[in-house]
Amino acid sequence: MNAPLSPKVSHDLIGHEDAVEQFRSAFASGRMHHAWLMAGIDGIGKTSLAWHIANHVLSNGENPIGKYNPQNRVTKLIQAEAHPDLLVVRRAVDEKTGELRNVIVVDDALKIASFLRKTSTHGGWRVVIIDEAHMLNRHGENAILKILEEPPAHALILITATTPGALLPTIRSRCRVLPLMPLDTAHMKVVLARSAPDLSSADIERLIALSGGSAGFALKIARTETLPLYDELQSLIAAFPILDVPRLHKLADQISRKADSESFEVLRALLLEGVRAATLQNAKSGEDRSLTGRCLQVLDKMNMTFSSADMANLDRKLAFIRVMSDLHEARI
Repeated sequence: MNAPLSPKVSHDLIGHEDAVEQFRSAFASGRMHHAWLMAGIDGIGKTSLAWHIANHVLSNGENPIGKYNPQNRVTKLIQAEAHPDLLVVRRAVDEKTGELRNVIVVDDALKIASFLRKTSTHGGWRVVIIDEAHMLNRHGENAILKILEEPPAHALILITATTPGALLPTIRSRCRVLPLMPLDTAHMKVVLARSAPDLSSADIERLIALSGGSAGFALKIARTETLPLYDELQSLIAAFPILDVPRLHKLADQISRKADSESFEVLRALLLEGVRAATLQNAKSGEDRSLTGRCLQVLDKMNMTFSSADMANLDRKLAFIRVMSDLHEARI
């Protein structure tokens, strides 16, 4: 399937009408807050909304939020990240590994202050997008906080965060928060049909059921072709209390190859979410407290095993086999 459009070139914003209206009204009133925090689960359009807002503000309202004109001069500059009044701060690629860093480093955060001290090109707004702000290290957060405490005139700071609770409370308190909800089924179908037109209706239904309202995650499942692997995982679990060790090792081999690292991440997320959902369902029913306890214990062990594998760069195959063995032994 084709790769999904980058948020900065997604001309149509699907969903989040309430958040769009809140910002549009504030901008039109001329009394707009200087910092906006777009918060919500990964893959629901937070970054897309930030790019749409940047287009709207830097075009002085000419480009509407939600559906902007890709031929607009301002839009072309923004898409090329060449607009002199726009700065984007996000995780950078580590030159040594060629992969994205785990944090937004302080040097990138410090660029914001010098950028905002400059006069805007046309005497209008200067816009900063801080994408995945929950990935800022503490020094970076402190650099952001100083700017939020004394913002320059006509400065607009757009912050996206999947886990806003990871940010300093003083940062959150100085922002107007736009909470973005998971996309509903109708919106999910629109996004998937546009971004992955080759998907069958049956696959779309499955992706919607598995992705929890995150179009980004649904597209990642499709792009990594993880559905057959997930089916095999479910088949292994359905056979409990019998654990088919040869099949388990074969699946672990498939997802532990470096070339399939994204498949591993997707399958891990699906497995953890499945156990979380089972835990919540049993806790709500109140029928078996001991089962809820076992679910919570195994969920903690699974998270610790996967986290240890990430931090220590341990063998993913062994981590996956250990997690599945713990799940088998828990009898849940």
